[in-house]
Amino acid sequence: MNLISRDLINKLRQKKIDTFFGVQGGACARLIEDVVKSGGKFYPVLNEQAAGYAAHGYYLATKKVAGIILTTGPGFTNAISGIAACYYDNIPLVVLVGQVSKSLNKAKKFKTKMVGFQEIQHLKLGESISDKVFCIDSGNNYKKFVKEHLNSITKQVSIIEVLDDVQRMKVNNIIQKKDKNIKSKKIIFSKKDFLELNSKEQLLFILGAGFSRNVKIKSNLNLLNKFKIPSVLTWGAQEIAREVKISHGIFGEHTPGIGNQQIETSEIIICLGGSLLQHQVGKSHKNFAPTAKILFVNNDLNECRRAKKQFGKRLTFFNCEINNFLNSFLKIYKIKKLNQNTIDYEKPLLKKIDKTPVSILAKIFNKINQNSSIIFSDSGATLSWSYQASNILGKKSSPLFTSFNLHAMGYANCAGFGAATETKKNIFVVIGDGSIPMNSQELAWASRFRIKFIVIDNEGYGIIRQTQRQFYKSSFVGSDFKNKKSSLPSFSIKKIFESFDIPAIQLNLLKIDNNKINFFLKQKQTTALIIKIDYSAEVKTK
Repeated sequence: MNLISRDLINKLRQKKIDTFFGVQGGACARLIEDVVKSGGKFYPVLNEQAAGYAAHGYYLATKKVAGIILTTGPGFTNAISGIAACYYDNIPLVVLVGQVSKSLNKAKKFKTKMVGFQEIQHLKLGESISDKVFCIDSGNNYKKFVKEHLNSITKQVSIIEVLDDVQRMKVNNIIQKKDKNIKSKKIIFSKKDFLELNSKEQLLFILGAGFSRNVKIKSNLNLLNKFKIPSVLTWGAQEIAREVKISHGIFGEHTPGIGNQQIETSEIIICLGGSLLQHQVGKSHKNFAPTAKILFVNNDLNECRRAKKQFGKRLTFFNCEINNFLNSFLKIYKIKKLNQNTIDYEKPLLKKIDKTPVSILAKIFNKINQNSSIIFSDSGATLSWSYQASNILGKKSSPLFTSFNLHAMGYANCAGFGAATETKKNIFVVIGDGSIPMNSQELAWASRFRIKFIVIDNEGYGIIRQTQRQFYKSSFVGSDFKNKKSSLPSFSIKKIFESFDIPAIQLNLLKIDNNKINFFLKQKQTTALIIKIDYSAEVKTK
């Protein structure tokens, strides 16, 4: 007997979506059971928020789409941040959420808050953090979903609500059409599109997540490398840093380095698949490469319009596929005649390793095998210091990933475990002491894999205290353990790890013990290195 629940899971598995994260519940129990019975993998996280973060890390490490399965009500609301992290970072995700049976799914009809147990309007909540929402509340709607939506499911964030009783319905003559290769419209640019560009001006390419995850990434990289075009990368494109021949590293407000220097001196900037949002360009668009002409290439028309409004006349947008733009641009424009900056990106940004959070992270990253390791970083000061350390090493750094647009606390340990479920690479997680409690329950999963945790202990929320110093007269309300009126509740990072049978090594930044670092890196089990840093340490942006 083939029921809709089993048929749906089978069709997702045909699309190579066979790994799911989630929390068990009455309205989703059948979906989870069918995943396991059909040969798929289900990882029961301990908080639904972690499911989305785990799926995010899983995709970054494997380039495969994962799903999350949630029960109705709090199962979905708990997961919202994890879903949003995938949506804002353009990480494809399939969200399956149960809903109460049709006879009880009446709140909207009666205009009341709730009728069935834990009945809430999942899709209404999810519309702003997904590309597509779909309600399967009948056999006919399931057929419609298969016909109209299934083929695009691996390219976006989809939230699919399935009523409890509909999950148990029999499938009657549902025919799935074969996938059709949809070719993007080929746009031919003419010389007039590039007449305003002067071959004597300094050119720079910005490569964003839309470039690094493009289906034609190999072809696009070959074009860039063939013509030796200098490039800088956004946080979202960091994974391809070692594949770009002339890469000047990561740029951004909190990532000082050669990349930012390149942008300041460039006169023509071509942004391929990037967004140029605040954490990249700063609060003032006028101050970002103020004299440069910007060519903004993105296949999302709304992103093009937004960028045009923010940058004004000096930005020209091309709403097309990156590959089409590059092919036309390189044929028309005599790229070899363009000026090219000769900054050597292989040269370290800092001449010596001193006792700062950035320097100690760079020292540890330098000891990590770049070809067999992946680093996940959490939010706040930890995130900025991690990327600054990566910039110091340049192409010698392992790929570093984060929830780069949402900047969610408690992301990295979940993403690290999600990645570890399939990749054979060594997983490192850089996380702050303030972020550990957010999803500490998932350390139970991390302990099953060989994950190395590097914990930056600055006694609370360092990046918040930095803001409080700048704008709130150093009133550290709710950001440390010392404030008499509203301090954080005290907890021991070491004991948290040890409660999950994860050994923890403590290191003081003021007295660096290389033996402890080497011992930590050699461990064959999940281990934490807790680095005590200066309470007043701040992120330097210059």
